[in-house]
Amino acid sequence: MRSSCFALASAAFAAVALLTLPDAARAAEATAIGDWLIEDATARVRISACGAELCGNVSWIDPGAPTVDVNNPDAVKRTRPLLGSAVLLGLKPTGANQWSGSLYNAEDGHTYAGKLTVVDDNHVKVAGCVLGGLICKSQTWTRAK
Repeated sequence: MRSSCFALASAAFAAVALLTLPDAARAAEATAIGDWLIEDATARVRISACGAELCGNVSWIDPGAPTVDVNNPDAVKRTRPLLGSAVLLGLKPTGANQWSGSLYNAEDGHTYAGKLTVVDDNHVKVAGCVLGGLICKSQTWTRAK
């Protein structure tokens, strides 16, 4: 009798733990969602939920910055507007306050494997990587007010 009560209590605890995991993931996701000023303050990126993933699009560009994708190696894409363009693509949760996917860098026109980490309520770290993550370049973005 005692072992069956213990097993029942363990199963109940496990069920409660499983039910609370999605809430924790949603809370972390909610922390990442919003408008973020990139490190050099020349653009803002709006991060939003795209199904189970996070995505980000350029929501504002400094008037002195390029407004079209001039650095894209594909000549056809060099005239496309940067405002509204996707820069965080298909970021999937990989851990507490962390996502991985792809990042588009308008400074060189390339897409990289990338990751996003929530540092705190007002900062996220975004990193684009090559060579399977061996070499990464990162920026810290600040929540826009």
